[in-house]
Amino acid sequence: MAKTLEAHDKLIREIFEGSYQFEVPDYQRPYAWTTEQAEELFDDLISAMKESRASGASSQYFLGSIVIIKEDKKPESRVVDGQQRLTTLTILLAALRHIWQEVGYDKGIKSVTPFLYEEGDEMLGKATGYRLTAREEDVDFFRSNIQEPGGIALLIASTDKLEDSRLRYRENATLLLGKAKALPPADLIALWQFLANDCSLVVISTPDLEAAYRIFSVLNNRGLDLAPIDIVKAEVLGLIRTTAGEAKSRDYAKTWSQIEKNLGREDFGNLLAHLRTVYAKQKAKATLLKELQEHVTEYREKRPIDLIDKVIKPYAEVWDFVRDADFEATENAETINEHLSWLNRVDFKDWVPPALVYFKRFRQKPKLLAEFFESLERLTYFLLVTKVGINERIETYAELTKEIELETFKGAQAELTTLALTDVQKRKFVAALDGDVYDDLPKARMALVLRLESLVRAPGVQLQNAVSLEHVLPQTPPDGSDWLQWFPDEDERQAWTHRLANLVPLDRNKNSSASNFDFAKKKNVYFKGKGTASPFVLTQEVRSEDKWTPAMLIDRQNRLVGVLKKHWALEVPPTESVSKAPDTTTAT
Repeated sequence: MAKTLEAHDKLIREIFEGSYQFEVPDYQRPYAWTTEQAEELFDDLISAMKESRASGASSQYFLGSIVIIKEDKKPESRVVDGQQRLTTLTILLAALRHIWQEVGYDKGIKSVTPFLYEEGDEMLGKATGYRLTAREEDVDFFRSNIQEPGGIALLIASTDKLEDSRLRYRENATLLLGKAKALPPADLIALWQFLANDCSLVVISTPDLEAAYRIFSVLNNRGLDLAPIDIVKAEVLGLIRTTAGEAKSRDYAKTWSQIEKNLGREDFGNLLAHLRTVYAKQKAKATLLKELQEHVTEYREKRPIDLIDKVIKPYAEVWDFVRDADFEATENAETINEHLSWLNRVDFKDWVPPALVYFKRFRQKPKLLAEFFESLERLTYFLLVTKVGINERIETYAELTKEIELETFKGAQAELTTLALTDVQKRKFVAALDGDVYDDLPKARMALVLRLESLVRAPGVQLQNAVSLEHVLPQTPPDGSDWLQWFPDEDERQAWTHRLANLVPLDRNKNSSASNFDFAKKKNVYFKGKGTASPFVLTQEVRSEDKWTPAMLIDRQNRLVGVLKKHWALEVPPTESVSKAPDTTTAT
């Protein structure tokens, strides 16, 4: 029976002398250790070496752990965790060899070279066996500039503009070569002997990718973490390699890397999570990998090329402009992007899956898109403001996704019953808008005030981002202030403090300075500085008032809530709270 897990404490000389041929798989991110991390590793080695030499006792120095996928009795080892450490150690080995080459120290060259590669034999057709093979994109560069003799000198002297892993190779090679050269010759030899004979790594190996990732997730607390997208990438590229060959796998590895570069790792991961929801239409119950395997048709049917070409690539294009609100079209683009920008201000992203599906299906129909995102904004702010729970939110958007996916659906909003709000829901929405939005709706208050600001200002004027919310009537007005004369009833004062009418957006730098001042002084603080006009219409309106009284706030509240009611089409017929009956009372 094949072993499922092995963990061994291995000396560096055992790791780099042939038992393992490390390969950094396509799904790994570029080499990313900075000079700070490389310097820390070098300094730790020097300190440990000196300690060991001073004590006179040989003690093993632990350099951490690596996680690999490796079959029993075969040297080929795919690195799940440990790329950063193994690569940096290889650069250090190359630096030691280079120094000894410069001084002609043949014993040192002969000793360290097998840790970089096993010499090939052209006569026997035996290829050079490199101890570490970098990512596909960097294999040749790493070999010629680090592992091959003389390469490190050319790399350091090069003035080529490098990026990502290649820049890190050069920066760390320069650092490590410089620090090694600064050591006395005896210390350099001692460092090499200490590194080879007294330093170790725990090598955790398993033949199974998912088991390796589980181990990695638990043990890894150093270096740069893998993300779920790396594991999905490994699976997908592995399927392509199996079904279409190595060349296709390399091509699609480049395609995958380009998508990751365009979106960024975090947002690529977010996209895969949204796709899981598009297909599963339920709250996540397992790992991303398992749920994609279970729910995404192309994944489940092992059609990896279709998965990339027909699912990931087109949805990545849509996600790119959905997250940035920068859709381009010959008409309605500005309207669509405005709705997207306000959706992106909401603190949850459950609206994204149906948005992606609708965009993918009706991308060439901007008029329909504008209508859809207007309605999606309203539904989303209803769920936000009425504090609907996450499970109900997910179910609501899942139902919307199902409606959009129906073959009979032609894009009209009237067909999407999930987007409609009932009169009861509209009244609930308005009641929440008319209430305490500051304390009761902490996750919605900023988005609400800024949405209101955007609706009362001139079209096309952009909002600034460095914003805070200010209570005009302070939360704790001081004794003897005008505030207490205008609001002598504490209950009434408390009732108004956190409502829309009393909240205004401010430049964040001005917020604390306004504090609990009386109204006249507070207005001056709001508008002092360059010019006299606040960039916010809601805040400018405060300046035009002589007093801040309950009567004025009633009018302001009705007007501001009315703006939101009109924008989100929340008007409903009046209701009779008491049924009409013959009036039998006598007036007194």
